Amino acid sequence: MTAPAATVSAERDETFLRRAFRLAMTGRGRVEPNPMVGCVLVRDGRIIGEGYHTHWGGPHAEPTALADCAARGEGPAGATAYVTLEPCCHTNKKTPPCAPRLIAAKVVRVVIGCLDPNPAVNGNGVAMLRAAGIRVDGPVLEAEAKQLISPFLKSQGSGRPYVTMKWAETADGKVAGPGGRRMQISNPAASRLVHQLRARSDGIVVGIGTVLADDPLLTARGVEAARPLRRFVLDTHLRSPPDSQLVRTARTVPLVVSASPAARNDPARAGRVAELRAAGVKFLDDDDGVDGRINLREFLGSLIGDVYHLLAEPGPTLARSLFPWADRLWVFRSPRRADDDTAPAAAPIPAGYAETGRLDVEGDTLTEYLNRSGEAFHTTVPSADFVLATEDRMTE
Repeated sequence: MTAPAATVSAERDETFLRRAFRLAMTGRGRVEPNPMVGCVLVRDGRIIGEGYHTHWGGPHAEPTALADCAARGEGPAGATAYVTLEPCCHTNKKTPPCAPRLIAAKVVRVVIGCLDPNPAVNGNGVAMLRAAGIRVDGPVLEAEAKQLISPFLKSQGSGRPYVTMKWAETADGKVAGPGGRRMQISNPAASRLVHQLRARSDGIVVGIGTVLADDPLLTARGVEAARPLRRFVLDTHLRSPPDSQLVRTARTVPLVVSASPAARNDPARAGRVAELRAAGVKFLDDDDGVDGRINLREFLGSLIGDVYHLLAEPGPTLARSLFPWADRLWVFRSPRRADDDTAPAAAPIPAGYAETGRLDVEGDTLTEYLNRSGEAFHTTVPSADFVLATEDRMTE
């Protein structure tokens, strides 16, 4: 018994749209603060052109797919365009609008994953296409399409960055060695994935406990740097050491310290403030601290404009505070053990975090979780970073 034509058509649409999703992911780390977008042109069940938004300020997915179509010696007339996000129609931006390009190309149908929340678009691109006689279907796979660009949607809706927390833990659930001493937990392959994630992020944040215990550098090393990286330290009582790696490199890689208002304005700490400023450290002027603590909501809200993807590499205490604000977790679990009761344990992951996948990394295991109650959650599918990490492992 053959499947109904409508079922076959729907399955075909989903297949080509998922191809567009994967193409879109290729732009991760270069297109932000724009969303990742992919486009596939199909005629008679055959792909005749495809493309994705490669970098901020560069051509969008639709004109890239049309150029690919021409390079293949194909004409787009009569084709269906599968686009992960509603084609744009506004002109107050760096690149020409995409809806008129599809109209001029004489495509006959457009299938979209989701609408563009930008008020200048949000249904207007669809309306322009339909007014030109083009059939528009969708949203199709809307939850997956939204999850793909959830950092963009979150920044548009909440004014806060997409937050990923990452840590490594031993087989017995410890995040450091005896007494909290530094311990190498992840293997080199897992560390490389972390540096790739750093390279795709705009900012990285740690607590002062991590600075004092590990003296980290917090840069992306040994991988292609896709974006400038800003470093942040949550330092309530202003204990950042002037001789730390972070401070000594503050003039080459931006370093911002967020301290409580009480600490910043304490005359006894004026010398420390002056010394850090002289080294190139910037201070986040957040006067909204509560009971001498840093207000995380205000801290995160202050970052939009510079930081859209924030990577947190917290110790257990900061992790517990960040759970309500984080959108994604990457946890690397090693077969190594600490076997010491004084070694600090990882923070328990709240039940509201849903696992999207596990990846073997030469014996370590990377597990990704999404925060179901977070502002950036739409459905439980692996993120672009997890998909890229999986493919990276398969090619080695």
